[in-house]
Amino acid sequence: MDGQSTRKSNLLFSIHPSHFTLLVLTALLLLILNLYGIMYDKTAIPGSVSEWRRYPVPKFNHTMMQKVETRNPHWTDRLIQCGYQIHSFTPEERSEGTSLMKMIKWPKPPNSAVPFQKSSDPAHIHFVILNSAKTFYVGDQLQVMLQMSDFEGHPKRYGGDYLQARIHTPALKAGSAGTIIDNENGFYYVNFTLSWPGKVEVSISLVHSSEGIQILKRLREERISRVYFQSTLQTTRCNLYLPQTEPLCNFTDPKTGEPWFCYKPKNFSCSARIKRGLAGFEKNLLTGEEKRYFQSRINLKQRILPSGTGYIMVEPSPRPTPALGKCVRGQPIVSPSGFYYKDRWMSMTCNIYHFDTPAKMTDCLRQKRVYLFGDSTMRQWFEYLIQMVPGLKTLDLGNPIKLGPHLAVNVENNTVVEFRPHGLPIQFRTFPRHLRYISNVLDELRGGENTTIAITLMAHFTPFPLEVYIRRIQNVRRSILQLLDRNPDTLVVIKTANVRENPPQLVPYYSDWYAYQIDSVMRKMFTGINVVFVDAWEMTIAHYLPHNIHPGRIIIKNQIDEFLSYVCPSVK
Repeated sequence: MDGQSTRKSNLLFSIHPSHFTLLVLTALLLLILNLYGIMYDKTAIPGSVSEWRRYPVPKFNHTMMQKVETRNPHWTDRLIQCGYQIHSFTPEERSEGTSLMKMIKWPKPPNSAVPFQKSSDPAHIHFVILNSAKTFYVGDQLQVMLQMSDFEGHPKRYGGDYLQARIHTPALKAGSAGTIIDNENGFYYVNFTLSWPGKVEVSISLVHSSEGIQILKRLREERISRVYFQSTLQTTRCNLYLPQTEPLCNFTDPKTGEPWFCYKPKNFSCSARIKRGLAGFEKNLLTGEEKRYFQSRINLKQRILPSGTGYIMVEPSPRPTPALGKCVRGQPIVSPSGFYYKDRWMSMTCNIYHFDTPAKMTDCLRQKRVYLFGDSTMRQWFEYLIQMVPGLKTLDLGNPIKLGPHLAVNVENNTVVEFRPHGLPIQFRTFPRHLRYISNVLDELRGGENTTIAITLMAHFTPFPLEVYIRRIQNVRRSILQLLDRNPDTLVVIKTANVRENPPQLVPYYSDWYAYQIDSVMRKMFTGINVVFVDAWEMTIAHYLPHNIHPGRIIIKNQIDEFLSYVCPSVK
């Protein structure tokens, strides 16, 4: 883009305040154009292997890697099957993907076919608080143990079950997530950090049995199109992968290599598509016997009761609590990442400022450009901001409310907030042709100290192979690294996945176990990158509200408080 156009993109921040009417008209026009990529700085960005030098490449034994590849397909083979081009992968990316697939390998039962009665039964399981008679203080570690049993009451000798755990004090609206340790012999330990005094209760749930997880793994590997899409005008099926039983239209993104295919309409050309959208879900994925492994109130997100007392009393710490610093980049990812106290999220690594008044939020966002990229959980951030910040007005761009893109501006304070969906395979009933991939939008942003970018890529990827998710994050991460090379002062925030409701009919597509796996991959892939995290996963596990893909308002408020604490670390 020429210099004149670049200067135009800065008009919003340079017009004299006395020209208020001209300011409003100019801002609205330029920002609408900006939303569609017209005013971005389209400086060419070289895509070279050298961009990976800042990322810690996993150490890998190449001799061992060759032996593994002779026995099992390489992780890129699945991607090639889906339409990715093998030449687009760097050696570092190929090695990293292999390492990640090993990292998330899940323990499995010793036998491929385990009768239902031999599967995990929460009714026959009880947890025990270890050293429950000792005096606990704030800052101590609490450990809980349980042994898995089957429906016949027999102890199990192998692991692989998926558990969720938290400690909480209802009277204080306090809570914190626990860390699960699978000994892979039927015994599990759960570790907690005690962060507040008083009566602290333990809550543990069996989300999926190890036998149920084997069914979920099979669906992910064998039924990769169990969520499917369509293109209208003359309705045809679309997806990341389609068997070539009919002529295909190839809509693969030329820059990122992200594939997308539709069957060609019989009476129209491929360019005649008007709309695309989610068409539906493959039915009858589970047999009658398999359904028994996913029964509400029996073995699906079912609470495990204690053996004896399920709580402890915690005394205040005899030692002074170390002061935390500001929320800035470069802090490690820890677990637990924080805890709730009186319904406020307290980080374990930095001092979160709570933006309890519209004036505080307005001051923080003054002169800021905020880009929110992701799914409907990120749209919740956008909706919260426009509800809480006076003068932040949404421009009617004529886009669907649930999908966007959406744009809000506060002319007086030079604040711009944009929400944009993350691109395919986002699952809405209809979406426009100008739906863009995050990587391509990031490549057009100039960045700067007044620019904040928040990204989440989670919920819509759980029905698809893990390999697809790894490749998407590799593309997004590359664009983030290049953006930070162009302008290191840009703040990039990654919002993790959050847990959700899991009725039996949703489990084959959106199980928390699917989300847990891709969330683990995402955290590993951004380790060592100069970004910050908002840990929505622990914030939803630790809270008392029922799990929901769209968390309640108080949880969103706490997520925004942490987000803005990074945007405005110097706030007093």
